[in-house]
Amino acid sequence: MSRRTRRAAAVVVACLALAPAATAGGNFPGLPGNWSHAEINVTIAGQPHTLIYDRGRVKSASPTELVVREIDGSVVTVAVTPTTIVEVDGVRRRMRAVQRGYLAIARRVDGGSADHIWVSSR
Repeated sequence: MSRRTRRAAAVVVACLALAPAATAGGNFPGLPGNWSHAEINVTIAGQPHTLIYDRGRVKSASPTELVVREIDGSVVTVAVTPTTIVEVDGVRRRMRAVQRGYLAIARRVDGGSADHIWVSSR
């Protein structure tokens, strides 16, 4: 993902954080209501992109993937790379810090691997 795309995605997340949020602790991007999956279409430098958010309880985590069970019961597997930013309770960590049962939100751009994962141990 280009620097410009990451910057634009960060701006979108910052705007979303101003909306009322129903997230449990941590520095989560805010979306209204009790959501589990969201896709947001944005235009960055004249190119259309889709930001994809998945939220749920961690079923498993490894250096290459995060598996979450969303509120509706669906199970989503999100690819993880060495460049994925992982925050646990607001602190930047490695994927090995992510444990089964934690609440997680993964963000992807255009269906790729996660560029950012927020996790709450509470």
